[in-house]
Amino acid sequence: MTEIEAKFIIRRPEQIDAALRVLAAGGFGISPQGESTHIDRYYDTANWSLLAAGWACRIRRRHGHEKVTLKSLHGADRNVHVRSEISQDCDGSDSKVPLSLAAGPVREKLDGILGDRPVAQLFCVTTRRTVFELERPGPRPMHIELDLDECRIDAEKNTEKATGVLQFTELELESRSGTAADLESVAALLCDEAGLVPAHCSKFERGLQAAGLEMDALLGKSQVAAIGEDDPVLTLLFRYFQQQLEIIRRQHPRALEGIDPEGVHQMRVATRRTRAIMKAFKEMLGDATVARFNAELRWLARNLGRARDADVIERRAKETGETDAAHYMRFLEQETVAAYEHLADVLQHERCAALENDLRQFVSAGPTDAMRERFGDLSVAECARRYIHPALARLLAHGNAIDADAPARELHRLRIEAKRFRYLLDFFGTVQADEWAQLTEAVKNLQDVLGEHQDAITAQAHLADYMATLTDAGAGSDKLLSTAQLMHAEAERIAASRQQFDSTWSDFRKLVA
Repeated sequence: MTEIEAKFIIRRPEQIDAALRVLAAGGFGISPQGESTHIDRYYDTANWSLLAAGWACRIRRRHGHEKVTLKSLHGADRNVHVRSEISQDCDGSDSKVPLSLAAGPVREKLDGILGDRPVAQLFCVTTRRTVFELERPGPRPMHIELDLDECRIDAEKNTEKATGVLQFTELELESRSGTAADLESVAALLCDEAGLVPAHCSKFERGLQAAGLEMDALLGKSQVAAIGEDDPVLTLLFRYFQQQLEIIRRQHPRALEGIDPEGVHQMRVATRRTRAIMKAFKEMLGDATVARFNAELRWLARNLGRARDADVIERRAKETGETDAAHYMRFLEQETVAAYEHLADVLQHERCAALENDLRQFVSAGPTDAMRERFGDLSVAECARRYIHPALARLLAHGNAIDADAPARELHRLRIEAKRFRYLLDFFGTVQADEWAQLTEAVKNLQDVLGEHQDAITAQAHLADYMATLTDAGAGSDKLLSTAQLMHAEAERIAASRQQFDSTWSDFRKLVA
């Protein structure tokens, strides 16, 4: 069976009404079909046999009935996904599902892929689905099922940064008659007229994300020759740019969807690392090249930063536990939605596509003849000696000049300098891991303290702006009081992190003395 579908992320309830209005104006009759809840459990082997074969395996339980389905993992073409699907009813014994299946199409496929390898549950997706039937008569009649899915994914966390839980709302169009091109025209209508953002990841991919896993990493990377410290630094430089470009490419759809904040964070970090290392190696790359990429990378990082800042401020507000500040949480949720909607426009803009394409061509071309002639004999080890110690000296000079009366902006400047120094250490650390491990950890600790201080400064300033809007609107004393309490909590965090900086900086100086 072939499944033809288009999916969209829903961030605001009014987007649903807008989509239905656009479809009705497009000639579709819309018939509500009711609601139901189903639970999907996904499975694979310890060595990801099904994933490697290009399939996701799920058991769906609905109305007391279970069905196992294999869905192909690829087949996206613009806004429409065309996937193969094989389904079979379960035989009632789910203790060893899906290996306990009776003979049938899924069992036959699984036997060919799994052999006798056992499977384990990966994660669970609970979906409350509202169904509509769409029909459009005419010379090219169309019949579409529209599903509005309110989803929650629960997964065991494999990394510290994994969310473990993801919640989102998705609108899905599944073609019952017509071609992929027909459905593409309807999807384009929803994008253009209703302003919907296409979903680029499947529920399977999001389940992996909730667990802190990524498909590309699980499938393994192609083997590349190791780089040693005696190898040319130009080889490392372009290998590094290739790695950052791969991160940007992988995280682009994840950041565009905005369901898992880690996608925005990773894409932003890769963008900033690329920019920082380009600026650090300006002498090798050339002023014109660095200037060209610097402007575009800064633009992308700034827009990613808006969404990232919204996430951080919202998370901090939740962590305060101030139960009377629900009004502020609603305000932050609206700001976060606005930030991600803006980011979606940025990531779908031709300027972003042009930047990624320009980076791809730059990396593919590799070092120019002029670069090789001037720097081809410069080794990684020698370059590390030339770059790291002067950068450390600048960091120390800046940090030593900060005293108890230094304004917050000086700590922020030090944080930026520490971050750039960390990127430089990470760059050389890909080859000289042991040599720079201790210093890297010390800089990371410094970054954490400075980051907490800056986050608290930013959150407090945001609260002050919000307080001003409450005052202008004549808000009640309860809202003003709860906002003031949040501001006080951030003030305490600022004081604590400022005090912690003194001891952390002292430890850092002793380490590098």
